[in-house]
Amino acid sequence: MTSNKKILTALVVLLLIANVATIGLFWFKKENKPQQLKGGPAKFIIKELGLDKSQQEQYLVLVEEHQQGVRPLRDEIKDAKDDFFSLLNQPNVTEVEKLTAAKMVSASTEKLDLLTFNHFAKVRAICNPAQQKKFDDIIKQVMQMMGEQHPKGRGPHQGPPMDGPPHNGPPPHEGTEGNHPPPPSEN
Repeated sequence: MTSNKKILTALVVLLLIANVATIGLFWFKKENKPQQLKGGPAKFIIKELGLDKSQQEQYLVLVEEHQQGVRPLRDEIKDAKDDFFSLLNQPNVTEVEKLTAAKMVSASTEKLDLLTFNHFAKVRAICNPAQQKKFDDIIKQVMQMMGEQHPKGRGPHQGPPMDGPPHNGPPPHEGTEGNHPPPPSEN
């Protein structure tokens, strides 16, 4: 019986150590999360750029304006992607049909990217030269934070998760009118 008691005691101690290690791991990860993630991109920008009261008011107006423009575009992108992937349910889908549907997704995504670009150009314009330099240093971080605010970390485009690196629309095809080169990558 003492042998069973020793094994049981060893198991209890082992489980206790495993629990403490797991709790410590969660605590450590939470404590080491970058501080800028608390409060979202708006608070991060205000803090990092040191915006004064007047700049903060202007910035918050720009944020609201951007959010109002983004909402319908996200819906448009979702609908375009739903239409595109619903082609999988149809037999004998032509390349032209696939390209047309993919271009609709790309066109909607392009509108969102341009809206976001113009938003940040306006934000940069309300900054003084020192703040503009700091803005240039943090913009990639801000874009990453904006992407993390969306479901499953898929970014602002809300498409299905993809294997491999993200892309900016369909691949270019020779002889196809209306193709635009993809915008430069933020990464």
